[in-house]
Amino acid sequence: MPTWPTAFMVVTVMRGSPDDVRGLWEWARGHRPPYPASRDGATDRFRAALRGLRLASQPGPAARDETDARLAHEERDLPGVLEDWEQARELIEHLGAPAERFRPLWEQARESALSVPALLSPREDGEGARVE
Repeated sequence: MPTWPTAFMVVTVMRGSPDDVRGLWEWARGHRPPYPASRDGATDRFRAALRGLRLASQPGPAARDETDARLAHEERDLPGVLEDWEQARELIEHLGAPAERFRPLWEQARESALSVPALLSPREDGEGARVE
């Protein structure tokens, strides 16, 4: 396992984001981050892990284009991925990683997303009444 400065340099040379890989690097060294304090923290961590996996997979050009398109779609449709483990599992395995290792991270992001109350529409007050 390389040191973080070495991993940072390799990721930077590969034009990746060190922030996307840092969590994966810590995980590989046996560090488990605490539960994120916010919904954004959990989903950001899951998104970063997906981007880090994409960088680590480095498939050939044709597969890379397909992976980039799928990852961009999944990032836009993250709520769907958070609702369905099978979708998340397929994406993680497509990126060449063992999905079960990422299930706890997915569960944290999913739990955080489900625990946040839905936003009121602009035409509703706090009691659900319509505002004219």
